[in-house]
Amino acid sequence: MSLFRQLWLLTVIATVMAFAGCFFISMHNARSYLESQLATQSNDNASSLALSMSQQSKDPTMVELQVAALFDTGHFELVRFSNVYGKTQVERSNHSKPEEVPEWFMGLFPLQVAVGHAQVSDGWKQAGTITVIAHSRFAYKALWENAIALGVWILVGGLVGGFVLQLVLGWIKRPMMQMVGQAESISDRRFVTLEEPRILELKPVVRAMNTMVERVKTMFAEQAARIDALRSEANRDALTQLPNRGFFMGRLSESLEDEDAAPHGLLLILRIKDLGAVNARLGRVGTDRLLQLLAGQLTAIASTEADAIAARLNGADFALLAPGKNTGEAEVLGNLLHDKLGELRQQGHVDVADIAAIGVTSYQKGDKVGAILARCDQGLAQAEGKGENGVGVVTGNSGSTLPAQDWQNLLRDALSRGGFELASFPALDAGNQLLHHELVLRLRHPGSNEVFTAGAFMPYVSRFNLTAQVDLAAVKLACERLVGTTDELAVNLSPSSLGDAVFVNGLLALLDQHREHSKRLWLEVNEFGFRDELETLAAFTQRVHPYGCKLGIEHFGRYFGSLPQLYELQLDYLKIDGSFIQDIDQNSGNQDLVKAIAGIASGHGLQVIAERVQTTAEWETLQKLGVTGYTGPAAKWPPAT
Repeated sequence: MSLFRQLWLLTVIATVMAFAGCFFISMHNARSYLESQLATQSNDNASSLALSMSQQSKDPTMVELQVAALFDTGHFELVRFSNVYGKTQVERSNHSKPEEVPEWFMGLFPLQVAVGHAQVSDGWKQAGTITVIAHSRFAYKALWENAIALGVWILVGGLVGGFVLQLVLGWIKRPMMQMVGQAESISDRRFVTLEEPRILELKPVVRAMNTMVERVKTMFAEQAARIDALRSEANRDALTQLPNRGFFMGRLSESLEDEDAAPHGLLLILRIKDLGAVNARLGRVGTDRLLQLLAGQLTAIASTEADAIAARLNGADFALLAPGKNTGEAEVLGNLLHDKLGELRQQGHVDVADIAAIGVTSYQKGDKVGAILARCDQGLAQAEGKGENGVGVVTGNSGSTLPAQDWQNLLRDALSRGGFELASFPALDAGNQLLHHELVLRLRHPGSNEVFTAGAFMPYVSRFNLTAQVDLAAVKLACERLVGTTDELAVNLSPSSLGDAVFVNGLLALLDQHREHSKRLWLEVNEFGFRDELETLAAFTQRVHPYGCKLGIEHFGRYFGSLPQLYELQLDYLKIDGSFIQDIDQNSGNQDLVKAIAGIASGHGLQVIAERVQTTAEWETLQKLGVTGYTGPAAKWPPAT
């Protein structure tokens, strides 16, 4: 039984006992008063009749008339005249009971009516005795009416008191239920604070809970800051704060292998000419300033392009990776940076016009990293012979592509006829058992039968505002596949779709339609897209969790900046970006980073999965660091026999 029900029961029992006591005391007092009045009535009327008879003749007829006159008033149960020997001479009696009063009531509150006696004299001699008993029926009626009135008042008072008690208990219960909600939120890895209630006894409890929540938030913030510091230490250049060579090479490898990556792009390398001589002329401070300005310019260019990244490869070499850019834009990108270098000379940050050489090459998915870097080196060699801040462009195989209008027609046609297909890749747990199949969209051209990966068509999906429709089509295909398999499936969603009411309603309708299978559906979002929409993701999570779906983040840690506060999101799993996984068995800095991420994630009850695990050595290292699942070339399903 709940505490409030116990309080209610205790209050009701105490109130009933108090009212019952008051009722019986009141009825006892009323009965005593009525008995006193009846006794007085009996004695007074007996004395009055005896006096009257003493003054009259004792003729039997006269005596009978006087007795009858008193009795006929209807207020007496017995009027009797007895002679001196006690023999009854005249008697009138009425033992009828009141019709309005129930028998049980008269039995519960019996009235003891005193008998009134008076002596009748005849001169100096005693002539007889008058006996009068007042009738109790009127007293019973009055007592019954008093009991009804008192009962009604007690009932009304009880109802009013109960209503007031309910209001008081509700006032007390409100902060207590808020405390319960706060405790449940903590168990759900959500940390909220409450306003301190006015109830003095609850104030210290709420204050203690709020203090604990703030301390937990502080602890998690410190852990997130530590992870960010480890990530910067392991993957950033200390001077320019750009990603270092190891991180950049991992991202380049992802761009060439990842299913969701753009099918082509550009790689630019900027090499400062004779950095040693620059350092001698400008000094250490001036050279550091120049390097930081170059880093800022590259970062500014990268910030304008989706998934673009700038990095410092070594002392004199900087790089810019621009996925999605085509060969025709290589010269434009190189000349843009050429102009930026000219601005540095005009602003007086360098003392020579010829600062650096710029090499640009194009790539497409499937190219080898070594071949791309070799083409960039060729571009640098060309640039060095082209004068001040020269730009050398070496093109690779650009691959086939479609005009934007053709993409729009193709995408809309695929949405209308259901032309998307699914491919899958396994995600395995620590025991090499299947966690889920990671589903990716493919699009087959109805004319050429060419199959396009998501990286090829998703930029156009975004450009033509079809993201929510394509995501809903992907979830629909996943739900249909769930019906025919017992495996669990994961679908990638674009962050922009989570705030689209049409998409969310359509998704919930699909989940409701496939409720018996929805517990085997994993939904994952790219870390980059939701960083500024944490409330949207948290609200989305609350809506899909009742269906048993799991929600997670993919490419976690890929984008530099503060890590999201995981305790605000109610997630189920993280997929650590492959940039940190590549060669992790040989990279102690990334080992510390992944171990810290796994530690804080496990503290939130999140499963940690590593992306793009390529070797057994990497996976063995990851297991020691607390990672519980992996994807990539090393994940084979079904396992080889």
